[in-house]
Amino acid sequence: MHLNPAGRCPNNRGQLYLNAATAAHYQFALELYLSTMRPYTQELMVWDEAKQRASFAALWKLPEVRIVAVNGREVGWLQVQESPREVHLLQFFIAPDQQGNGIGTEVLRGLLAAWRATAKPVVLTVLKNNPARRLYERLGFSVVGDSGVKYAMKLNT
Repeated sequence: MHLNPAGRCPNNRGQLYLNAATAAHYQFALELYLSTMRPYTQELMVWDEAKQRASFAALWKLPEVRIVAVNGREVGWLQVQESPREVHLLQFFIAPDQQGNGIGTEVLRGLLAAWRATAKPVVLTVLKNNPARRLYERLGFSVVGDSGVKYAMKLNT
């Protein structure tokens, strides 16, 4: 499946949309980031809440963020940075109670279809113990680097 120009991605679970984020989404995205990443990060290193919040604030760039919504309910978000050389999926989060329902797969398949038109490689990093790595591998990403606690992954489109 792919996204239409309005950001809609039809599916059998209802209406899946990628909406432009607003400043009001900051707290939603921050809380989802913290609650999702804390368990994986704590397995690999010391979790420093203040440092995580500061890092999030520094990296949050509103024009790069899209909110994932299903049937009007916000269930996730992503942040993408495109350069002349590559597309960088900086962040991608689906609420834990919505994981395993194919939402992440469907969103990424739609985005990858659009990104293929750019002929740019798509890159991302993922914590080594994050199960999202399996999703990325199923969609064709390969590990191209190792920074200790994270893998760098790449998909040539």
